[in-house]
Amino acid sequence: MRCSEITNKRKGAVQIRFEILEFLFFSDKKQLRTHVWRKATDVSYDDFLKYLIYLKNRGFIEEIQGCLLLTIEGRKIYTNLRDFLPSLL
Repeated sequence: MRCSEITNKRKGAVQIRFEILEFLFFSDKKQLRTHVWRKATDVSYDDFLKYLIYLKNRGFIEEIQGCLLLTIEGRKIYTNLRDFLPSLL
């Protein structure tokens, strides 16, 4: 596989959700929604909102006045995914 083929692959939904959780996991404080979008993903804002809604509906992320933070359940799921995903890849 050539290098250009690797860099042109699209990320799956699970990977994008994981990156959002990961960014918030290592943040010390609440983060503005747009800051998380810019720093944690490379998807369009509309797509980011779809992933964000998914994570919020499952109780992994909480939004307060436009700022995002990881819930206790979000921390647990991130830790489980971080430990489990390498064995699948």
